[in-house]
Amino acid sequence: MPDREFTDWHTHLYLPEHIGPVWTDRGTELVGRPGFGPADVGEHTQVMAAAGVNRFALVGLQIHHIGMMVPNDYIGEHFAANRERALGIGSVDPTQPDAAAELRRAVERWGLQGVKLSPPYQGFHPHSDEAYAVYRTAADLGIFMMFHQASVFVPNGFHEFASPSLLDKVARDFRGTKIMLAHFGKPWMNECVELMMKNRNVYADVSTLNVKPWQLYTGLRLAIEGHVTDRLLFGSDFPSFEPRTAADQFLEIAELNMPLPIPREVVEDILYNRPFDLLVKP
Repeated sequence: MPDREFTDWHTHLYLPEHIGPVWTDRGTELVGRPGFGPADVGEHTQVMAAAGVNRFALVGLQIHHIGMMVPNDYIGEHFAANRERALGIGSVDPTQPDAAAELRRAVERWGLQGVKLSPPYQGFHPHSDEAYAVYRTAADLGIFMMFHQASVFVPNGFHEFASPSLLDKVARDFRGTKIMLAHFGKPWMNECVELMMKNRNVYADVSTLNVKPWQLYTGLRLAIEGHVTDRLLFGSDFPSFEPRTAADQFLEIAELNMPLPIPREVVEDILYNRPFDLLVKP
């Protein structure tokens, strides 16, 4: 169990009307458990306080073709009320013609510090012209880019765009921009670690792997051997997981009786020692 306050780098905020039928109607069927419950401002505030989360990232997500459209203004308003302890991460869908303009508007209006993108959910190739228009805007604004570059559960997702290795060109072309991969690039943690080893501007969070101990163990061993654990971040993916429960499960990986263990100090360092200025300019 966490013995002190911690930072949650991956929490969602939305109203029921923002998330669309794939999440509301098929979420439990597809992931095997209720995972897409309330995540409005009141619920988020209550859960973070009860869990002992002292700092959190507020993550938006817009996926036009499945009807998930969390307004950047909704993220921005809660971020503005919690600026001293929150990161504001908006979202745009590069498949939409106004994506770059909306990103600029939202950042200039609210001071958001990052943008969430998801090639396998949104359905775009990471090297496409429309994607690069968004990347250039993010670089010009001085914000970081968070990618869901991992597997997806929706039947009409695009795994051909999911490989972490597809972000190597992006990391090279935008050396001055920090890039964060959500979910450790699961199940391709090896690709994610290799990407991090090659590109010092690439980071990853470990959200959702708290219930996938073999993937978490494997990813952490690869990260230890690749000397990149200093760029791993803890996240719960709230409301899919309650943050304290996720943190408990994350710490338990150090208790596995394995020939090559995960040292307790490594997981505690990831959980407790990741200031926001890793990705955000002070």
